[in-house]
Amino acid sequence: MSNLAKRTVFGSLFVIVVIGSILLNYWAFFAVMFVTVSIGSQEVSKLMLKEEKNTLTPWVIILPTLFFALSVIFPSIAHVLQVILLLVPVLIALFSTKYSFEKVVVSCWTAMFFVALPCILMMKLYRNAPVDTIAGKYLIIMLFCLIWINDIFAYLTGMAIGKHKLFERISPKKTIEGSMGGLIMTILTAFFVNHYWLKMMDDWKMMGMAMVVVVFGSLGDLCESMMKRQAGVKDSGNVIPGHGGILDRFDATFLAVPFVYCYLMLL
Repeated sequence: MSNLAKRTVFGSLFVIVVIGSILLNYWAFFAVMFVTVSIGSQEVSKLMLKEEKNTLTPWVIILPTLFFALSVIFPSIAHVLQVILLLVPVLIALFSTKYSFEKVVVSCWTAMFFVALPCILMMKLYRNAPVDTIAGKYLIIMLFCLIWINDIFAYLTGMAIGKHKLFERISPKKTIEGSMGGLIMTILTAFFVNHYWLKMMDDWKMMGMAMVVVVFGSLGDLCESMMKRQAGVKDSGNVIPGHGGILDRFDATFLAVPFVYCYLMLL
């Protein structure tokens, strides 16, 4: 199977699983997000840990996964549980002579805040979307679609007319022209889908959400590229053939979601 065919097949399966779980029900989406947090946290440990990887990785996986699962299952006491779990890496570092404070705390907290927290917020949006006119699951689908549209058109525009590098030190292939193409198409898509179909919110507010998605989604992509560059690897993992790992597929989502959530709360 050629690389293009592999990317097409497994990319389509990835979209079907994500969108299908959202449409199915809350707990199906929870299951997908649970797996996402577990594998994503393992990939964070791969990128951030070296000599401690074999022994410290379980903590970097278990703590963020618990952080996610307990926050969703017990929302009434989620803040208490989150504070307790955030303290655990500090305690491990303090009482361990084996691991450095930096390795334990930074790797665990990165997985908690960069991977687990966005998934928690998506579960909150699913159940309690701050949009009265439409179910939360459609808001999340819209969010994913905007992120994917930005990725696709930034790539296509960059390939066609891209000349000026956006952030060459971190991601040499990304261009300013590509980013602008992605931004324009994402805003136009948000406008037309909202105005003629979903009517989720005021058109200007929807286009504002699209801009938040593009800006912070692009930053998330750059952050993950920086982590991979520092680790000296091309992909964060190989769980999705032709596409890399969970972080490679969700990097834009992980940083965009918290800011979209704040944007919607402010509305």
